[in-house]
Amino acid sequence: MLTDEPEDFAGLHVKAIAHQPVGPMAIDFLTRLPPTGNGRGGPAYHDKRFVLSAALEEFDTAIFVDADSRIRYVPRLPIFPLGMVAASKLQTTIDAHLQKWGTWRRPVFEDLARSLTGSSDILRSARWCGEWLFGVTKDGRESKFFETWSYAAEFLQARDVFSGEGGVIGLAAAIAGWEINYRALAKLEAVVKHEAQGPKRPTDQNGSEATD
Repeated sequence: MLTDEPEDFAGLHVKAIAHQPVGPMAIDFLTRLPPTGNGRGGPAYHDKRFVLSAALEEFDTAIFVDADSRIRYVPRLPIFPLGMVAASKLQTTIDAHLQKWGTWRRPVFEDLARSLTGSSDILRSARWCGEWLFGVTKDGRESKFFETWSYAAEFLQARDVFSGEGGVIGLAAAIAGWEINYRALAKLEAVVKHEAQGPKRPTDQNGSEATD
């Protein structure tokens, strides 16, 4: 795991890697948004790619679970398919998700899709990925996935969009040629309770709650 306070995990059966938030959007959570966690640490949504990449250097599969999650126990997990697996709660396209949640982000995602592919059409087929619980299994295309994620994070940051990570992950997966598998994580998803108390823009332009 990556953490800005590795000493908190001394003596535990985890590998804590010191990491100061440096990825796109991390600095904005530290300097522009209200503090969270009683002022300890800083949420850096797109820094998730760093811990996934580090895990994949040693293992074939990496599973990300949000820090604000409670796991009742760790079930016996299946062998995961190559590419991406995700929690089943959000099984929708990026286009459909943005029509319902955080509609103010839609023009920026359309610009992002055009920048990456020349057209916004991919938003109607690429899937939204629940960013609190997902996994990646190496198949040789993970470098393209992380490259696209980094580009998209910087693209959104430059336009003052500080949410929508689930759309970025799904778009990066689609460009890498991955279909998101929503079944393989079922056993783990069943025992994970996501608190979802991180900072988010509270409403979209129409007054609806915005979600990642």
